[in-house]
Amino acid sequence: MKCQFLLTTLFIFSFSTLPVQACTSGNSQSTNYMRRENNRCEGIQTRNVGSGINLISIVTRGISSYPSLLNLIIPRFGNSTPEVQLQSLDKNYLLDELSLQSSKSVFTFPLKTDILNKAAVSPNSLRALAEVNLDSQTIYLPVTIGKASGKYEFVFYTARRAKFPTFEIIRNGKVVYNNPRNNAQSGEVVFNWNGSKEPTGRYELHIIAEQERIGRPPEKFERNFYFEHNPQWLK
Repeated sequence: MKCQFLLTTLFIFSFSTLPVQACTSGNSQSTNYMRRENNRCEGIQTRNVGSGINLISIVTRGISSYPSLLNLIIPRFGNSTPEVQLQSLDKNYLLDELSLQSSKSVFTFPLKTDILNKAAVSPNSLRALAEVNLDSQTIYLPVTIGKASGKYEFVFYTARRAKFPTFEIIRNGKVVYNNPRNNAQSGEVVFNWNGSKEPTGRYELHIIAEQERIGRPPEKFERNFYFEHNPQWLK
């Protein structure tokens, strides 16, 4: 039973908002998801978010409206090029398969915002994940959308109402931040953390979630995520 619970947890917590359409060329004036300018796949498409609880975003943002070019900035970590996905569940918007520009300390992508504007995607609805694989472990890197805001947003999506009795950020085995949510809600659940006074390094995000089920006790999920932090990324 314990093994079955673990496998179920790992499956449900996997990032499941995957494309259901191939990224092919098309009419560039359309907002449909397609290959654009041979450096990205972008547009509107129907996707399956999943029935469980999913981590969908770790970002810092400081925009209220779109410039002509929206800069996405991802820290460089080792020799790996991160996989990056930007989305808005509100509008079924997806940006992925990016050709990132590399510098000594960061990767960047200057995104033309015509599709975001045509599809009326709110800047506040944008979610992003960037990840690298190190020794078979997924490490998340915070994405700066536009400019830094002085805090990180951690966003989970829950298909059913859920409580988060445990939300902890851990450094070297010590809890440096906790913010439980005991009021059940569905959809996107946003946690903020100002890590500007915490040192550079690897952090662990530990959550326990209890998702409601009709006529049955809540389903419990527990998971640890690992992410890199540098207080300079919040400035």
